[in-house]
Amino acid sequence: MRLLFVNLNRSRAFGGVERWMMDAAAGLTARGHRCTLLGRPNAPWVAAARQRGLSVREDHHGPWIARVLQMRAVMRAERPEVTIVKAKKAARMATWGRSRSRGERVAIFFGLTHELDRRRWVDRYTWRRLDAGIAVARGASDWYAAQGFGPATKVHTLWKGVDLAPFDRGITLRRVTRDELGIADGEFVVGTACRLAWQKGVDQLLEAIRLVAPRLPQARFLVVGDGRERAEIEAAAGDLGSRVRFLGHREDVPTLLAAFDLFVQPSRHEVMVQTTLEAMAAGLPVVSTRTVGADEAIVDGESGVLVPVGDASAMADAVAALGNDPGRRAMLGRAARARIEAGFTLTHMLDRAERLLGRIAAGAPSEG
Repeated sequence: MRLLFVNLNRSRAFGGVERWMMDAAAGLTARGHRCTLLGRPNAPWVAAARQRGLSVREDHHGPWIARVLQMRAVMRAERPEVTIVKAKKAARMATWGRSRSRGERVAIFFGLTHELDRRRWVDRYTWRRLDAGIAVARGASDWYAAQGFGPATKVHTLWKGVDLAPFDRGITLRRVTRDELGIADGEFVVGTACRLAWQKGVDQLLEAIRLVAPRLPQARFLVVGDGRERAEIEAAAGDLGSRVRFLGHREDVPTLLAAFDLFVQPSRHEVMVQTTLEAMAAGLPVVSTRTVGADEAIVDGESGVLVPVGDASAMADAVAALGNDPGRRAMLGRAARARIEAGFTLTHMLDRAERLLGRIAAGAPSEG
């Protein structure tokens, strides 16, 4: 297949959709497909894709009409059978730019629910012009169908996947990494990794830390990530002193995760968060909010613990319980790793993506 991935993100701290596009393009290229990524000039995720040796175009800049024409020119040059886009503005550009005579299909990649709003005519119009939606959890696919973005067979479910090799290396370096981070023997390390934005639920995490700190005097809390709201978030954590340490953007996340004892995912809106899968790949017990798709990755009580979104007290209770029960932490961590191996590896994701994109290219409905 000829595939075009379109992503207009310019953020310094790019996230899961950008990483998925790079992983999918790299993996599918290795399987013989022709994959091209289109982004804005000098966008950090584009630079990262180029460093990975991927085929990248930056023909997207200037005023709106210029960008529409550039999109059309890229699609005519690349002749993709399927164009996969992030966000509805890019989706409209791609549907205007494609060639119907060549049977080109356009699919929107949903990283969240609520990306389309049935009350907005432009969102309804966008959905009518699209050939398919791709959601990263069954719960998200069901949500869009229930909101009127149907038929249900137009939305395909594609679980994410993790390359296990970096996490295996990280596990072997656990003691070295803890030493480099200044973690003393007997200290209990609770960590998270995310783009630093309030929508990621960082305020809930900070409140949970305030509640749990007196109950776990040996605990230290590490936050990996960067973002435009980092300064505000760090200021909000000022009263926690040295108990919380912000590590900023890091390229060695698999290694860092392996140095944690527990991973917390406090997100409010995300669907099947990539870092949750990565923490599970590192063999960590995970406490996660019950966002859409969280229960598809984590079996509550068996391979992690799910708590209500926005309930800092429940999160604190779960962290405290696991902090005082190393045997249960080990059990959950082993089960988490086994769950990733059984259904959430990069190979699993590529197998699903290859099959799913083939169905979209052929105009076939989703598998349900």
